[in-house]
Amino acid sequence: MNDHELARKLARETGTLLVGLRKHAESLQGGTDETHSVLAQEVLGSEGDRVAHDYLMEQFSTSRPGDVVLSEEGDLEVARLNSDRVWIIDPLDGTAQYSSGGDDFAVHIALWEAGSTSPSQISVASVAVPARNELWSMDEPVQRYQPNGSPIRILVSRSRPPREIDAVIQKLEETFPDRGHVEVIPMGSVGAKVGAILADKADAYFNSGGFYEWDLAAPLGIAIHNGLSVSDCRGSQIELNKANLKVKDILICRPELTATIVLALNN
Repeated sequence: MNDHELARKLARETGTLLVGLRKHAESLQGGTDETHSVLAQEVLGSEGDRVAHDYLMEQFSTSRPGDVVLSEEGDLEVARLNSDRVWIIDPLDGTAQYSSGGDDFAVHIALWEAGSTSPSQISVASVAVPARNELWSMDEPVQRYQPNGSPIRILVSRSRPPREIDAVIQKLEETFPDRGHVEVIPMGSVGAKVGAILADKADAYFNSGGFYEWDLAAPLGIAIHNGLSVSDCRGSQIELNKANLKVKDILICRPELTATIVLALNN
């Protein structure tokens, strides 16, 4: 099994595991006791993170025992900085959406390679959005996009919408008046957001509040593979597998929108 096949398999199977766990836990959230329901959501979220992480770590130890794995739920060891191959994974991206019954959570599996010439050195990536029955991988045919003049749709964090959103909307509407009023769509996981753009349900996503490499690595690979523009909010390439795992900001969008959004974000 090659790396692409492994990433796809693990993303799909982990997504199936999470959906099954949530269905099993639905009985805990019954009744009218609000305190009990909130507690059930918290338990489901933490259990989903743990179960997905444990499953993936077991699979990597068997399938790729010589590789380093960087996981949100794992030990953030610095051994990865001297490794040629580092799997950057988020076993459950969008824990809040997962535990509350939403469909905008995802599983991220990405491989960073020291010798890779791919952008951000991500050579393999798979993103599963299991509640939407979506699975995106870097070895699959490119999703072709044809601009059709419809309104521009911007995805923002459901919990932390960016403070620059009004300035970006104004600049886009000035630059593309024929496309009407910009629509803003709140959504959870980064993987779910990139999937929405590829499924032509949105056109752009930016986050200026900061997050971590595991939130971004696999969606970044999927986005670039399918011809989307991926950069930081100043238009520069994102570097991954750094000592500091915090990523300051990100812009993922249709290429024709990049210059306008970058200009709005840096005025």
